[in-house]
Amino acid sequence: MRHLLWITLASALLWAQKRKETSSAASTAMPSVAQKVFTQASAYGDALTQILALHWRIATEGASFGLRDTLAQAYFQAGLYRQAIAVAEELLNEQPRNADLAELRAVSYFYLQDARNALDAYEKLYGITQSPLHLYQVITLQFNLQRYGECQANIDKLLSIPESAQQTVRISTSDGQTQEVPLRAAALNVRGVLLRLQKENTKAKMAFEEALRIFPDFLLAKGNLEDVSREGAAEKK
Repeated sequence: MRHLLWITLASALLWAQKRKETSSAASTAMPSVAQKVFTQASAYGDALTQILALHWRIATEGASFGLRDTLAQAYFQAGLYRQAIAVAEELLNEQPRNADLAELRAVSYFYLQDARNALDAYEKLYGITQSPLHLYQVITLQFNLQRYGECQANIDKLLSIPESAQQTVRISTSDGQTQEVPLRAAALNVRGVLLRLQKENTKAKMAFEEALRIFPDFLLAKGNLEDVSREGAAEKK
């Protein structure tokens, strides 16, 4: 079964660009030596030295929210996701509805392939943003954790949100291809997979067909429709 696999996080890509801009702005306030070290490290893409420069400033100036926020970003950019989570958690205790930090935490857990904590983090993030894209991340994680009842309920919720018709998500196939897919089509593909797992092949076929009406070039939905149609034909023999 082709299913949906892990998605490539479109929201993470947007987040990374936005946070990069924020990090650049934060560096201009650094004192002389630390600022020079941070700026020079940034020019060479040296995230580890950026982290050292930030710790230097925190040690000499105090642990302000802004400096720790920039440190969390630097850890993330260096691929030190557990450290990024640790700083983000500390800051979220102070600002529980900070969407940027909540997203950093969620994406970090996702990149660590810690599905249970990623799901918890995305549920909290969705509670802050009410973004259909974040709800879709919740759906895919619930699917991978086999929490099918909650997954189905959230698919219904997502499809009822008008804004979901205007958004897209980047998803990957088993052979490494990626596509930018309308969010509603992606959700319908997940619904079809769930129905197929429940042996509801006729309803599953309808879900895949509806996804393809929205996005005719949807590779995963095409493959899933072919699979379920082949199974139906074999059952009739």
